[in-house]
Amino acid sequence: MELSIEDKWKRSRIALAMLLGSSIRAIKNKYGAEGLQVIADEWEQDNIKTAGRQLKMAGIEETGLTAVVKLIDFFDTIYGVEGEWIEVTPRRAVKIEKSCPQAKMFPAETCTQCFMAAIAGVARTVTGNQDITCTMPKCLAGGDDCCEIIIEVGGQKGRCLHR
Repeated sequence: MELSIEDKWKRSRIALAMLLGSSIRAIKNKYGAEGLQVIADEWEQDNIKTAGRQLKMAGIEETGLTAVVKLIDFFDTIYGVEGEWIEVTPRRAVKIEKSCPQAKMFPAETCTQCFMAAIAGVARTVTGNQDITCTMPKCLAGGDDCCEIIIEVGGQKGRCLHR
């Protein structure tokens, strides 16, 4: 059976999501919150290091929160995530994601803790502001009807806050 490139990508994306989900679950079960925080810290640092390359790959030339929004959309398109930004200002951005093919394979902390730390790393680098807070008060992987991603500049300083 010959598969199209799109079908091959969809299948590999699902297989990798399953492996990522089972890895996060195993670390959570064995090492608890401390193990998850190690992963979140690593994802944040990786994204701090690679934010410039990510912007170049996505063809984004500006900086600031608008650039972070565009970068998230770039990767969401690759991952098959569907959603829309309901607020984008220079200090705050809110996205509602209604569909994520990977969510059913992840423990919620993959998104609420690890992905939020990754976004914080990108946002801090791209905006040049260390006072960034990323939260996900709603999460498909946690059983909610959507993911709600909130990125704020200023206010309460924090890497990521999760439920």
